[in-house]
Parts: sequence; structure tokens; C-alpha cells
Amino acid sequence: MKQGQYVKIVRFGLIGDAQDGDSYRHIIFEDLSNGKKADYIVYRKKKPLLWADIEELERGKQVPPRKGYVARFNGLDLVVLGDESLEEAFTAQKWKLNIHKQISYSDAEKLRQETKGYCTNETNPGAIEISWKVLSPNAKMVRFRYYEGKGQFSWSKWYQIV
Repeated sequence: MKQGQYVKIVRFGLIGDAQDGDSYRHIIFEDLSNGKKADYIVYRKKKPLLWADIEELERGKQVPPRKGYVARFNGLDLVVLGDESLEEAFTAQKWKLNIHKQISYSDAEKLRQETKGYCTNETNPGAIEISWKVLSPNAKMVRFRYYEGKGQFSWSKWYQIV
């Protein structure tokens, strides 16, 4: 991480109960260097210091910004905290992908042939792959672009390739 990069909590939600007995909250961080915002789910047992910061904010107190930044990676805006790597942040925040379902590589290839383009976890941010180009055998996630008519296109949800 570069020196001088900080994020602050700009919003937080209500407490929810996780399936493993823990509690969680949805929060939004803002990167102080570029103004980008990103969602984050914090669990009480996994990040007790961050949870304590939210409780301080609830009491109307100020908390200092945390070391971190917001970055775009594999099509997602990720919050990278402390010494965490971008890949670690992606693994922890995969819930943002809104995965539709798991499909086989051969099924993904069939869907690719019916689309007007696609992108995978290996596609550069903001780029699109041409539909006649075969999927990379290393791709783990894919979503497809469809023509809706009247010059409008839409994206499918993400599929996990298994």
C-alpha cells in the first residue's frame, strides 16, 4: 500500500445476525485521496476494532481514518484495509459479485456463443471480450452481454466457472 492512503466510514447500517452466530453490519468507506466509495461488510468477531469504531460513530464521536484505499479489481470496487493485499480483499468481498449460479466451462462456452460479448475475472476493468474469442481456461468468473433491442445492451449476473 502507498503511504498516506486512508479511508473513512461515511455510512453504516443496522446490525444483522450471521448464520454462524456472529453479528455483521454493512458500511460504506470513502477513499480520502480520490473520493471513491465502496461497500464493506464487517463482522464483530472478525474485525472487533472496526466494529468498535462504528459503535463510537453511533455515540456521535469522531474516529480517525483508517489506513486503506478503494480500488477497482475484477470489476468490483473493493475496500483494501491496512496491510491487506488486493487479492485478499477480493476474496473477502466476493459477495459483491452477486453470483447467479455455478456453471461448467463447457456451459460457459455455449453461453458465450449466444452473446454479444463477455467479461471474466481476467478482463481488464472497463473492457469487454469479443464473443467469438474463446474463454480463457483460467477464467473463474464470467458474465455475458446481451442485446435488448433499440440499441440497448445489458449484462448478465456473474457465473462461477467450476
